[in-house]
Amino acid sequence: MKKFILLLLFSLTACSSVPLQQVDDRLQAWKQSDITQIIKYWGIPTKKHEINGKFYAEWLNKESGDSNTAVSIGTGTRSGHTSIGLGLTLFEFGGTDDVCSRTVTYSKDGSIIEISWKGTKNFCYEITPDLNQVMVNKAVME
Repeated sequence: MKKFILLLLFSLTACSSVPLQQVDDRLQAWKQSDITQIIKYWGIPTKKHEINGKFYAEWLNKESGDSNTAVSIGTGTRSGHTSIGLGLTLFEFGGTDDVCSRTVTYSKDGSIIEISWKGTKNFCYEITPDLNQVMVNKAVME
């Protein structure tokens, strides 16, 4: 019984969602850096533009789950007759995509003014590097 309860608890925690505040904290930590450092660790922005002296860089990430396209073949025998069945799945209804849009507002000198995001919490958390870990890794490499 104890093993069953432990397995159930493990299953529930494995599917848990990252709290909203934790996602915000991970992204807001990057405000202490500059746009050059963010690009170095986040990659090239999807879009960049300027409006009224403020600069904007946007990273738009999207990840689709595996498609359900499959071919299956089955055989069966009954009363001395053999049959073959063929199944084909072309697409899945009701699938979901993970999307994360992160926008960084910065000044002409590259300092960060604001960081905002919208999208799937877990995905945004997952794709945004942890600045503390980046700094630890950087110190180890030096």
